[in-house]
Amino acid sequence: MTGKSVMTKPFALIVEDDPKLGRIFVVALGQVGFETALDEDGSHYKHLLETRTPSLILLDVHLPFASGAEILDMIRSDKRWQNIPVVVMTADIAMSKALAKKADFSLLKPISVMRIQEIASKIFSELQQD
Repeated sequence: MTGKSVMTKPFALIVEDDPKLGRIFVVALGQVGFETALDEDGSHYKHLLETRTPSLILLDVHLPFASGAEILDMIRSDKRWQNIPVVVMTADIAMSKALAKKADFSLLKPISVMRIQEIASKIFSELQQD
């Protein structure tokens, strides 16, 4: 035994209302070592945040029960979550530009799975260094 603590898997919260994309993101993040929770309509994100603090949030902007922009504002204004890396995802170029300063990454849909994995891997590496 080396005395090092065992690193638990990082946790990612995915807020995405397209079921197919949501499942793709779950698999993609799982492949780079993340556990995930998926909120498929924007109605459960707050409960999921309260239950387990994520290391990464993938956030769709247009959701049936919430505004991604409002969720991002709430995350950034809460001391518990304000430093969590947030990837904002939208097909709306103007919205992407508007949220780019608040989000850590702002990606235009369609989004490459490899790009999501690249971002998640970078965050995972940073977590291991802390």
